Amino acid sequence: MSAILQDQDTATKDWYKQLFQTYRQGLNGHSEHPLAQFRLAAYEQLEGQDFPTRREEDWKYSGAPIARMMENRFQATSAPTVDAKTIAAYQIPELTAATFVFVNGVFQEALSASTLPKGVSVEHISTALENNEKRTWIEDQVAQAGGTEHNTFLPLNRAFAQHGLYIETERNAQVDLPIYCLYLNTPNEEAHLSNPQLFVRVRSGSTLSFIERFQATPATGSYFTNVANWISVEDNAHCHHYKLQMENGQALLIHNTLVRQGRDSTYSNYSLDLGGKVVRNNLATTLLGSNTNTNYYGVYLGDQQQHIDNQTFIDHAVPHCQSNELYKGILTDYARGVFNGKVMVRQDAQKTNAFQQNSSLVLSKNAIMDAKPQLEIFADDVRCSHGATIGQLDETSVFFLRSRGLSEAQARQLLQQAFLGEVIETMPNEAVQAYAMEMLVAKLLG
Repeated sequence: MSAILQDQDTATKDWYKQLFQTYRQGLNGHSEHPLAQFRLAAYEQLEGQDFPTRREEDWKYSGAPIARMMENRFQATSAPTVDAKTIAAYQIPELTAATFVFVNGVFQEALSASTLPKGVSVEHISTALENNEKRTWIEDQVAQAGGTEHNTFLPLNRAFAQHGLYIETERNAQVDLPIYCLYLNTPNEEAHLSNPQLFVRVRSGSTLSFIERFQATPATGSYFTNVANWISVEDNAHCHHYKLQMENGQALLIHNTLVRQGRDSTYSNYSLDLGGKVVRNNLATTLLGSNTNTNYYGVYLGDQQQHIDNQTFIDHAVPHCQSNELYKGILTDYARGVFNGKVMVRQDAQKTNAFQQNSSLVLSKNAIMDAKPQLEIFADDVRCSHGATIGQLDETSVFFLRSRGLSEAQARQLLQQAFLGEVIETMPNEAVQAYAMEMLVAKLLG
């Protein structure tokens, strides 16, 4: 590491050390609580690691912009007051769900669901850690390394998260309403840090859908949201996971999701990235049983100087499994996109079917897209394919639509909507799908 990078890393680590010491001084006799011990163990892990830089392959394109953003001295602030009327404005139309509200990373119990659909329980992480069986399960989940090398942001999340949730279904429960987690950021003069955290346990034979929405209010200001999700989809269970992201143009978002699947299970991830200044998504799934299905669907739309980086990893370690991955994006102005998707097919994973595709439109001379689809195959009886395309709008199609009476702007907007709409249409929840399309069109129209 160069002297400059080392100095930056040391200064950043010193800042988080100071923040953590402030937290410990405020424990007031609660230092032996399982949550305090859980956070301390994570901080000790964090101390032994450096923040990633562009010198590392997995962080080659995003290490520098993330490091520049982290020069801000983000504060672990308390949440400003937000009323129910404000929250109502951020509900998804036509969506019936159990809603859990966080403002600047702080859980708002008074604004959250008081009743839950049958078959699912939701509790604060501090309560879950007091239960030996749940604590053992949680510690087993966080022991995962995940698909991204040198991911310092996972222990950072655990060291500073105060308001995580533990979500668990009963066995063989068909949960009829989704869980909706609304993460509202209200910037102010002081750049704030939040660490949303979900532990999701979908027990054998059950089905669960949950939605994460990251939303900024109209106020301006910088902030850093560092997310970590650990998801276990047990044997013959099914999980639909949505992420809608509309942060403001000064936000840093790092979103980590680590998934483990049992036999005959399905995990489907639907991701929409429209906002943020620097966005990094780390999504990794390990297949632990045969006959599983894993689906990743991602859409990104970047303009101005946005930086959106998708890193995915699917680990086929057992036979007779399928994975399907489709990411599409559009970049314009000075925006930059990154897709680094890796599918590993290990020696025992015979009869694997794996498909991976990343397609991007780059609509200005200063926009950049870096795509790196990867397949590593050590089994011989598999069907796997991957690919990446980077292009521009089809001018023949633009001409055709104009000949039917559309203006040039309308023709281009319609073609972009159709290009990305293919991925959004994979969302099975109709209310979420309609809202995602509405937000996409709103951004396309500027």
